Amino acid sequence: MSEEPNAADLVGVLITKMESMDNTLNILKAENEALKQMINNPKSLIRKMGLVPVSTPLTADLTVDPFRGDVGLDDTILKSRNDFSSLSNEQVHSMSWEDIHEMAITAKEQETGVKQ
Repeated sequence: MSEEPNAADLVGVLITKMESMDNTLNILKAENEALKQMINNPKSLIRKMGLVPVSTPLTADLTVDPFRGDVGLDDTILKSRNDFSSLSNEQVHSMSWEDIHEMAITAKEQETGVKQ
């Protein structure tokens, strides 16, 4: 004798399958909410990546570097009253390192009045 599935058995199987799918959907919803919270807070995401914020104070025992823009000098090498500000971006990019060093030395000599 072969047992034929009746309607009650089929309904039971369908209910079990639907409960399983509902449980999977609830897990996905919880994971999605956790990901949304992580994306909405980039600091936690960056912290999980292992990156930490670092700021280094300016050193007090070194002379001022005129190339730094955050020092607050009115006369930096690149924005000085010298003719260096008349250089175009293309001219600066085509300069050799020797030219750049020579420009910096010239600007420092003009600024301090001491030849190197």
